[in-house]
Amino acid sequence: MAVAKFNAEAMEQCRSTVGAQAGQFGAVGDGFSGHYADPGIFGELANSGGLSSAAGELDVKAGAEFAAAEKLLGEVERALDRIQGAVVDVEDANAASFRAV
Repeated sequence: MAVAKFNAEAMEQCRSTVGAQAGQFGAVGDGFSGHYADPGIFGELANSGGLSSAAGELDVKAGAEFAAAEKLLGEVERALDRIQGAVVDVEDANAASFRAV
């Protein structure tokens, strides 16, 4: 039977890095919320309104994508935390079983 080996420090570093990245994606996404371009900034173009509308759609979609990335990375961080906890629990139980003998 193979013995599983875990590098707790590497798992913690991965969890910490993922958590930091989640925050960074969230911060970038916050910059996209609710900004709509005034058609006048595109000058007197015939399609200034359409261009402004497209820029607004891009803003909304980019904000949603960054929010989704933040959520997903947050879930990964929590999953890694649960894995770490489970590994510690198993290791503690194994150590206690040797003491009980």
